[in-house]
Amino acid sequence: MSIKQTVLNPSIKRLIEDGFEVEIKRQHLLVHSIPYLNQSREIKEAILVCPFVENGEIDTQPQDHTMYFKGEYPHDALGNGMSQVVNSENKTILFDDFNADYYLSNKPNDQPFSNFYDKVVHYHTLFVSQARVVDANADGRTHVVHGQRDERSVFCYPDTASSRVGITAITQKLEESRIGIVGVGGTGSYILDLLAKTPVQEIHLFDADSFETHNAFRAPGAASLEQLQAIPKKVEYFREIYSAMRKGIFAHDYFLDEQNIHELDECTFVFVAVDNGTTRRVITDHLVKKGIPFIDVGIGVEVSNGLDGDPQLRGTCRVTLATDTLNSHLPSRLNLEDDDDEAIYRSNIQVADLNALNAALAVMRWKQVMGFYLDQFNAHNLNLVIPFQSLTRDDCIEV
Repeated sequence: MSIKQTVLNPSIKRLIEDGFEVEIKRQHLLVHSIPYLNQSREIKEAILVCPFVENGEIDTQPQDHTMYFKGEYPHDALGNGMSQVVNSENKTILFDDFNADYYLSNKPNDQPFSNFYDKVVHYHTLFVSQARVVDANADGRTHVVHGQRDERSVFCYPDTASSRVGITAITQKLEESRIGIVGVGGTGSYILDLLAKTPVQEIHLFDADSFETHNAFRAPGAASLEQLQAIPKKVEYFREIYSAMRKGIFAHDYFLDEQNIHELDECTFVFVAVDNGTTRRVITDHLVKKGIPFIDVGIGVEVSNGLDGDPQLRGTCRVTLATDTLNSHLPSRLNLEDDDDEAIYRSNIQVADLNALNAALAVMRWKQVMGFYLDQFNAHNLNLVIPFQSLTRDDCIEV
């Protein structure tokens, strides 16, 4: 694994120049070897941790005055617990199975910190001043150099959204996934949009169609006239857009059939967003046979007369999960046969907000499977009924 050189943030440079053991990992600042006293007045070494947002040479301001503390409960030189510093016990997994033990809250003169240097020095002083009563040479400035940042992230810039709210460890559950999205039309493109913002290792897009004007009105973002005039393949259009944010997006500009369906075999999860019954059958039969979990999505919308006689839209958004535990429900939930042209014309009404909602339900259900969200029903079929805005859960398995 390659290691980047020290970031150019002025506070980080000053800390390292002063001799602090600084490490930047998973959008967190770690300061190692901070001396403190335990209950027996023994000198121990703690790690101070807080979220850190990189911004090159600009000295960023910490999001707040708090710190995480890894170590025993700190005490002063008289053997009293440092309750003025320790806000609460907080055994939290921050990232990579890294556990914090306590949550610290203290700021000088009740003023916020303007930079990370002042924040680290303040907390270091609180602990080392007590440790020096026992050992006058106690100091967290050891001049030991740590690697600054690993290169495992698929993102082109840090995922500060997760670190800011303390869910990096939960988000990491998604990292090793290799996802297939079959069909990047209305719903499939929104699935991509949501998945691209997760740390999944790979996203494979399968679709032979071109990106045309009507697609622009049922896709995330805003395509330019020039992009539409180029008539790009859908998969290439979306790969280029989302490659500005992350690595690991692969475009396959063809449909899947019996001859190439094996290309899904390396996926750990697949989203099926196609409107062809025969194709859906080929895909889902293969995934069930291979034991690859998947979600099939669908929107059923039709024109109906409202209470006042005006035409309105009604219908449902469906999310169907298949796993090794349950897949026998698929024939009753999925349309596995092709409709005639007239039926397709009547039933293929799609609207951007419904596509986005269908995609959001699907991705949230996948995140439940991955342990990101709590799942109390383990439902393998969801239907959002548009007129009632109600969600029904079927094919549930006792959790």
